[in-house]
Amino acid sequence: MNYKEIFAINNTPYNKLKKDKVNKGSKYQLDNYDYHEPELIDDFYLKYFLRELLVEMDILDVEEFLEYHYDQSSNQESFLKILKYKILPKIDEVIKNAQCSMSEGGYYDEIRLGDDFIKTENVILKPMYEDTLLYHIVDLKNLHEDIKVRKTFISEFIERNSNLIGNQITNKLIWSGKPSHLAYFVGQLIKENYIKAPVKNDGEINHHELSRSILNSFDFDQKVPTIETLRKYSNMDSEKFSSLDERFANSGFYLPNSGILG
Repeated sequence: MNYKEIFAINNTPYNKLKKDKVNKGSKYQLDNYDYHEPELIDDFYLKYFLRELLVEMDILDVEEFLEYHYDQSSNQESFLKILKYKILPKIDEVIKNAQCSMSEGGYYDEIRLGDDFIKTENVILKPMYEDTLLYHIVDLKNLHEDIKVRKTFISEFIERNSNLIGNQITNKLIWSGKPSHLAYFVGQLIKENYIKAPVKNDGEINHHELSRSILNSFDFDQKVPTIETLRKYSNMDSEKFSSLDERFANSGFYLPNSGILG
């Protein structure tokens, strides 16, 4: 399976990023190692994603990490299936088999490559993403309970978003203008009490869920916007919203509060 279509992977190869010393982009984006193909091990990006999810990031970033990859995925339904049928069972396997290893390891006729990759038996892999080292780290750092909590976060994420996919509207309205303008208008409708926005536990607007609702309610003549784009232009506290607000006001746009009209 080509996991590159499922996860958010930088378009620029890592060796070029490293050479040019440019910013890699989002902290949740996976680096691009396609220059090792066709010998790169088939499930490399799945193992890479799992390592980031279980070991590399703070547990408080897990949900945002999942949301980022879900939003950027070209096949969100497959992303949820991979979480359910690949990642969750793998977590159980990691917990079950976690144990410290004093062996230095090594691979048959391995050839060391740059950036901690090796070539062995006609495939290229990164040992830090392989099962043995993952078992070792989980046991050494006593991460068993931590990973169980992460599994709960993942399960809840799957359930929540599976319900959204199941309830998606099939006959959507088609937006012909700029997606940023649609997001702005929705923000205005919320501001003037025509629409109730989804809120978080603290009562603040959940801009991520609002943006997802916009995306699920419209088709677009132009390029389909990202959640991040919609979030920037629908958030009344953002610079993007304020800039558009000024431009629309200068063009004579005015939306009265719903209470004024009675």
